[in-house]
Amino acid sequence: MNMEKKLLSVAEEGNVGELAKLLNGFGQDEIGTMITNRVMRGKADPVALVRAVLLGSPSDDSEGVQRRFHVYKHCIELLQSNEMHSKMASEMIGILLLEADAFPGSCLAELAAIYIDSIKNGTITNGKSLDLFPKIISALAAQEVIAYGGSEVTGSEYKSHLLNTLCSSRWDSQCVIHLSAMFRDITMTMDELRFVINKLLRMFKDLDMEELPPLVYQLLLLSTKGHKRLVLEGISSFFVEQDKIFMEKENKQQNSEFIEATTNSDQLRQTEGNIILHITFAIKQDQELGREFIKYLKGIQLCSPSQVLAPFNVALALSVGKIHRFEDQTFDFLKTTILKSFKDREKQQDSFWVNEMVPESCIVAELVLQTVKNSVFGWDHVTQGLVQLGFTLMDAFGPKAAFGKTEVVPSAQVTPTQEACNLGASILLDTFRAHEMVRGEILEQILNRVVTKATSPVSHYIDLLANTIKSAPQILLESLPKVRDAFDYLSFLPPKSAEGLLKAVQPLMKISMSLKDSLLLILRKAMFSRQIDSRKIAVSGFLLILQHFKVLGGLPSSQASQSFSSSQVQVDVHARYNPSSNEALCLEILGNLRRCLTQQADVRLILYEGLFGVLCRNTELSQGIVEMVLTQLKRYYEYDQDINPPLNLDPCILQQGDQVYLSEPLAHLLCCAQQCITKVSEIQKKQSETEDEEDAHENCQSDLEDMLESLTRRMIKSEMEDFELDKSADFTLGGSVGVKNNIFAILVLGVYEVLIEYNFNIGDFSSNSFQQITQLFDNHRKLSDVLKEKANAGGKKGKTTGNKTARSLLSIKLVCRMLKSLLSDNVPSHQESLGVLRQNADFTRYIISVALQKIQQITDRGSCDGVEGNETEKLFRYCCSIARVFLRQYTTDVQTPEENKKERGKHVSVMCLEGLASIVQIVCTRYSAKIADFLCALGERDGEELDMEDRIHQHVKNFQRLVMTVLSSDHDDHPVKEIVPLVHIIGSLSKHMKTDGQQFIQLHAWVNRLFTEQAVDDHSTVKVLLMTLFSMTSRIQNTVTLIRDVSQDIHSQLGDIDQEVEVEDKTHFAMVTHRTAAPCILLLVLQQMDKELDNTEWVVGRVKADLQANPEINAGETSPGPTQRENHEKSICTRLGIFITAFHELVQSAIPSGPCVEGMLKTLTKMYGALANMVKYYLTMYNQRSGHMSARFEKLVKLSGTHLTQHVYAMITYIQAAQTGHIQQTGGKKDKKKEASVVTGKARVLKESKFVPNLIFAIEQYERYLIQLSKKSKINLMEHMKLSTSRDFRINTVVLQEALEQQASSSEEENEENSDHEQENQPPPNKQAKVTDTQTSKKGKLGLQGKAKKSKVVDNAAD
Repeated sequence: MNMEKKLLSVAEEGNVGELAKLLNGFGQDEIGTMITNRVMRGKADPVALVRAVLLGSPSDDSEGVQRRFHVYKHCIELLQSNEMHSKMASEMIGILLLEADAFPGSCLAELAAIYIDSIKNGTITNGKSLDLFPKIISALAAQEVIAYGGSEVTGSEYKSHLLNTLCSSRWDSQCVIHLSAMFRDITMTMDELRFVINKLLRMFKDLDMEELPPLVYQLLLLSTKGHKRLVLEGISSFFVEQDKIFMEKENKQQNSEFIEATTNSDQLRQTEGNIILHITFAIKQDQELGREFIKYLKGIQLCSPSQVLAPFNVALALSVGKIHRFEDQTFDFLKTTILKSFKDREKQQDSFWVNEMVPESCIVAELVLQTVKNSVFGWDHVTQGLVQLGFTLMDAFGPKAAFGKTEVVPSAQVTPTQEACNLGASILLDTFRAHEMVRGEILEQILNRVVTKATSPVSHYIDLLANTIKSAPQILLESLPKVRDAFDYLSFLPPKSAEGLLKAVQPLMKISMSLKDSLLLILRKAMFSRQIDSRKIAVSGFLLILQHFKVLGGLPSSQASQSFSSSQVQVDVHARYNPSSNEALCLEILGNLRRCLTQQADVRLILYEGLFGVLCRNTELSQGIVEMVLTQLKRYYEYDQDINPPLNLDPCILQQGDQVYLSEPLAHLLCCAQQCITKVSEIQKKQSETEDEEDAHENCQSDLEDMLESLTRRMIKSEMEDFELDKSADFTLGGSVGVKNNIFAILVLGVYEVLIEYNFNIGDFSSNSFQQITQLFDNHRKLSDVLKEKANAGGKKGKTTGNKTARSLLSIKLVCRMLKSLLSDNVPSHQESLGVLRQNADFTRYIISVALQKIQQITDRGSCDGVEGNETEKLFRYCCSIARVFLRQYTTDVQTPEENKKERGKHVSVMCLEGLASIVQIVCTRYSAKIADFLCALGERDGEELDMEDRIHQHVKNFQRLVMTVLSSDHDDHPVKEIVPLVHIIGSLSKHMKTDGQQFIQLHAWVNRLFTEQAVDDHSTVKVLLMTLFSMTSRIQNTVTLIRDVSQDIHSQLGDIDQEVEVEDKTHFAMVTHRTAAPCILLLVLQQMDKELDNTEWVVGRVKADLQANPEINAGETSPGPTQRENHEKSICTRLGIFITAFHELVQSAIPSGPCVEGMLKTLTKMYGALANMVKYYLTMYNQRSGHMSARFEKLVKLSGTHLTQHVYAMITYIQAAQTGHIQQTGGKKDKKKEASVVTGKARVLKESKFVPNLIFAIEQYERYLIQLSKKSKINLMEHMKLSTSRDFRINTVVLQEALEQQASSSEEENEENSDHEQENQPPPNKQAKVTDTQTSKKGKLGLQGKAKKSKVVDNAAD
């Protein structure tokens, strides 16, 4: 103890010599013991003692150096043992840092080795001792020479060796974070830094989840030195992989492991959330880091979209998108990537070859929506980005206005853009459910878009609003002011948008009296607006309220408007527990609606079409509705039974000057009346009412029934002349009289249809009612025939009347019942009465045509006109019933050729077959989830239970038999065109069969055999068969061989462009004949080639992106290895080679001018584009020095030169010669029709000639890249390429020789006559000889400098 004090006192005096003498008297262990004792006592200052020892140990003395080394070694051990408190340790490290530079290289190396050993052994428990390590490494790097391994190396080399040793050794997980912090203080080269970062990234998997955020934080700090992208890529790849592993475990877990899995899920998501926060904060401090993150995502977008859209990356991108500088590019990038992923998935599903080359890796929607699920774990920084992303997708990919129309018909096929829009809606809906903090904002933004986007479709926003309200109506009670504000703009919206908005908010009306009162006030104001659209909105709104606010006492079980939970019902005091108020409200609304009966026809039409829906859902209002309809109908009804016609049509029109308008849609009014009276009759059968109500009700009901019966009798007796409509009437739309007659005719036709439906509904299969129906139809047919005749007559004069087939007022329910009765009813008691209808073949055809009209409407827009036309479930049932009837009619109907000739128009069975094909198409697109139910309805053997695949196959086999029946029968009985709808049905059903199943393969073989063996000349049949064959082939194998074979057949049938060449008249496919080869089959082949070339270019782009990506982390997993890449190259080259052989046949075919030439030139241009892309792929490979050109590609290039390019030039010459000849042939005729054909021909030639320069440019670009690749690869790829002559003056040698000979003979005659003037104009003989010799020796470029004749010499091909 005394010696310690003495040492300290001497050190304070600064007497180094005496201090050194004192220290020489101590052994190194004694000094270490003294330092340890002072550390253990805690109160003493070991730093002073260490300072004294270091002061007395001069670095120029070997003994002093050894003492210093021992002190450093001992202090490091003390620091590692964690015996010092933090302040003492900091002071100790401070003194050691100051003195470290005095060590020689050998000692520094030994100290570094101590650290390395400690790290390897895992003895470092804290980061204090590591604070000294960077100083030792930097001191080592500063040394000029250090002895190492028996030789001498520089300090920087030794430092590199230390870092290499350190990063190559195994680290204890406890010291990883301390080491990552230490590396920040070490000066490293970029390669050393890369090595260290890779080591730290590899340690991720060895650490617990809670240890990852601090390590990521240290890595982000370390990235300020460089390799920012490497750090971000490593973090991203790790967590993407963790998500995959977790999802796989979650899918496989058992119920017993559920709690544990949930815990792991919470921990993983919270860790990811913390790390996203760290990275976002780092990007705010260093924007270069943000730019590197965007570059990283863009770099892997092409080769690995699933990596880009992984939940972690999407969440990180959304968090980064909150930074203003990165907002636009982040959301634009995500939007583009999502759309591209949907498009890529569509390609992979449509093409077997594409899916084989690049298999589907993910489902985009699931990945993005997983981000929403993950965000519930406290990811508040991501939530706002999710809202913005959802609206970005909906804004960008929502339906667009076409020709100013804001109403968009939903298409049956879901396109990638629609999928992206639907994904945006799903993101918003899930975010709305999961995060309370953004609910108000989401609702406000939806309402803002509905209100402000008056000129563009808003149906997708309204659907989202409806789903949002349905998911949580109670939650939205807090946001009612926003909904109320939106109501203020209701009357300014387009009627369809306003109606959709009102339907969407109906659940809120049920639970908020104040909102309902606000809406009622707004609708009352709108009813008196000057704008007709506002009044239409008011009527729609009132009708909706009547449907949803039910007056109790009707049919509660079946007609209840909407079900709610118990908590919602308690709020709904007004609707549920105060039925009298509901009744008063509904009666008041009916009073308001009566005012519509004096407004424009469009407003009345909405009322008439909506009243039946109100009656069905709110049966207690039936009396008021029937009274309203009856009162209105009386205005046009003639009560005197002797007066014909029974309806006064004059008040139904409004004339203002020369303009005539419809003011009363009388047919729709009558339709509403018959529907209501029929429904009331049904209701009375199901319920019993009091006597008073019955009397009051029956008065109106009986009056209306009497009126309809009277109308039936009198309309049968009425002739067209009674309505001032006959064959002599004017139906042209050029004058007011013609417009008036057209309106009257349409009204009368509608009245006939309404009465037909009424009599069928009430007739109960009586002969009398069916007789009346037949008589009504006869009148209907006479009038419709007159309209058609006038329309055709007007069309022949060049001015059509504008008459189209009027939309039938028959309901789809009635059409379905009538079809069953006419075509499949076998009930004995019905047969006599049905015979009345069945005898009238025209009536059967009429009902089928109406059914086809309804089916077409469902095909186009998913709904049809009339009652129940918007109820998807009922439409599906009707479609099933109609399809069953149609199928039965087609398979059982046998008609003789004589009967067939008597029939006007199409055969009934053919109409049924076309309708069946349309229904199958509807079910396969709009009701794909219910195909099994549909096929059951079509007919299945009793007691037979089949799975989906077998059921489809069973029906497909039935349709195959029908196709073979048509082909094998006499075409008088079954026209070959009947095959078209049958094949359409087979094709639609085949899309829902598994492509890897034996049944699909058998079906494909059958279609192929049909096309191969059956010789059919009908273009539509050949077209649909070939399209089906292409579609099915592309799903199970490569289609290019099929294209090649068909191309060879086309060449053999069309002949060669060189008439002297004879082509072998042998085909692979019997359906390829001279009549069908062009344009029918050729255009289909070119269309398919165009699609396949697009797929090829897409695959080339994907393989090229894989080549360019070169990921730093997990390279073997994310990029294809050399073998896989070579396989891809081989497959692409083989595919392009087969394309060349197909084009080799087509370009030599004598194709007719017109669309065939245009399509050929376009597809050839795309072919050369695909070849150029392949060349650019190899150029990229050589630039990156990552591979070499394959021998197969060299063969492909040779093939393109010998089999394609040369023949393409010949084809261009042939096309232009044919065009010139065509113009010359028609040019000399003076006939006006001929002159018009000449103008048309010249226009077509001009159009076709525009494609030639594009083709020449594509060829030259291909050759340009080939020259570049030749230089890179040292292989002459241009060896078999013929230089282009299509830009030059092409001279036909034979024609030129004849011209020259003729010129020479004329010169001799002129010489005999001594004509000096003509002699001067003759070219010199040697010039002629020179031209001839040049043409003989060189067939390419040739320039004539003289003034030789130019007739029959083809001029410039293309500029």
